[in-house]
Amino acid sequence: MKRPEEHILQSLLEKHALGITTPEERAVLEEWYAAFPEKGAVWQDAGEKAAVKSALKAGIFDVITEEKGTGAAEVTELRVVKPPRSIYWQAAAAVLVLLATGLFFLARTGTERPGGYAEVTAPAGKGVMKVQLPDQSVMWLEPGSKVRYRQDFGNAGREVELTDGMVYFSVLTETEHPFIVSTTPGIQVRVLGTAFTVKAYSGLRDVQIAVESGAVQVSDSSDKVLGILKAGEQIVYETETHNTRKTAGPREDWRNGNLLLNNVSFAEVARILENRYGLEVEYDETIMAPYRFNLHAGRQATAEEVLEMLKDISGLEYTIVNGKVIIKGQ
Repeated sequence: MKRPEEHILQSLLEKHALGITTPEERAVLEEWYAAFPEKGAVWQDAGEKAAVKSALKAGIFDVITEEKGTGAAEVTELRVVKPPRSIYWQAAAAVLVLLATGLFFLARTGTERPGGYAEVTAPAGKGVMKVQLPDQSVMWLEPGSKVRYRQDFGNAGREVELTDGMVYFSVLTETEHPFIVSTTPGIQVRVLGTAFTVKAYSGLRDVQIAVESGAVQVSDSSDKVLGILKAGEQIVYETETHNTRKTAGPREDWRNGNLLLNNVSFAEVARILENRYGLEVEYDETIMAPYRFNLHAGRQATAEEVLEMLKDISGLEYTIVNGKVIIKGQ
């Protein structure tokens, strides 16, 4: 067959990695793969060709996933493993991918595209996801959370962008390259080596940083230092008023699946219901805006049990139909 142009092929491979190719597009990839020469330098041997073809069809290549059952707080762990040797870009087959999360890397010879990013999304309703970064630092993503970082992470810097959700970072100390976490409202957390949580839900008014060990520096988009946090401290930044308040940090480790809410809005409660249980939540923002909630629920609590707690606390009414929660005020 006539080989597709490289940019078209790359697009098809990335779509295949994400599981969104059409039958026609998959047929193009299959035909392209079948046209590889049986002899030559494309494959080291027949075994490698067969193995990579299998990887292409499965959508997974050199990514190890382990699901560890911890009751309702199921943890999915990702480790990215480098391929044993360099192969031609045509073997796209060398796509490092995890279908369920949208995490993918395209292994190619030559220079990577400038500005390329790797993205990680923890699926809603599927438990906490653990991801090891190229510098051996580790992230735990709350279900529904999204982060991204440059594909050359660690070479010139270590910066992770939290675009939505809540992530716990355990950062490996590296004095030459500070570890930086940035959020959409322009908040930046800068550390050398420590453990901390950043919570920045898209569309919500607060960004929260809580430190478990070590220390972090928190700045805004103008590089103004908002505070230096030590272990056991947290800071809350209000994106609309730009006010900052510093308090004691939460004592509960959310990674184990336990839910601890302290004076949070219903908008945040709704996001947790969506992320933790994979529900769709419908409510009137005007009616629910005055509500604030304190809630502690174990990791095995069901969505119905959490909703009943909220009902007992505030008197709100709710109905659940086909995975959709409809909330009414008191």
